[in-house]
Amino acid sequence: MKRLYYLAEDLETTKTIAAVLRAEGIRNWNFHVLAKDEEGLYQHHIHRATTYQQLDIVRAGERWALAGGAVGLLFGTVVYFTEVLPWVVDGLTVFLTTLVGSLFGAWRGAMLGLARESYKIESFHDEIEAGRYLIMVDVRGENKTQVREIMSLGFPKVRFCGRDTVTINPLKRPEARAYIPVAH
Repeated sequence: MKRLYYLAEDLETTKTIAAVLRAEGIRNWNFHVLAKDEEGLYQHHIHRATTYQQLDIVRAGERWALAGGAVGLLFGTVVYFTEVLPWVVDGLTVFLTTLVGSLFGAWRGAMLGLARESYKIESFHDEIEAGRYLIMVDVRGENKTQVREIMSLGFPKVRFCGRDTVTINPLKRPEARAYIPVAH
C-alpha cells in the first residue's frame, strides 16, 4: 500500500477533499490529515493523523529493540561461554537475555519516539506550522491513479508532495521529499 502526500492551503479545501474522497470510496482509515488546527479538523469530522503517524514511536521503538536485542544476545553469549554465573547457562538463557534486551530497547525507544516527529512527515514541519494541511491518502495500486486524477483535476491548487509506503522501516534514513516548498 502506498501513501500519497498532498498539501492544502485551508480547512475548507481539506473538508471538500475529504468529502470527495469518501464519495469515491476512500474510507476514513485510508485518509488522514495533519494540521496545526486540530480543533478545526475535529469540528469538521475530518480524520486526523494518528499519534503513530505524527510521532516517531514505532520507528524509534523498532530501532532500540534491535539494539537492545543485540546487547542482550552479546551478554547472553558472553555469559554462556565464560561460565561466570554459579548456575548452568544454556541456550534458553541466551534467548531470554536477547528477549529482555529487545523488550527493554523497544520500551526505551518508544519513550524517546514520543518526543520526536515522525521521519515520514518531518520534511513537512514548516508547512504545517505555517497553517497548511498535510493530507495523507493510503491507496492500493489500483486506486493510486484514481486518487491522483481526483486530486489533480478537482483540486489544482492542492500540491502533490510525494509518495511513500505505509510501512515503517527502522533502518531507513529520512530523505528529502520530491517537492520544493513554495514561498507564500
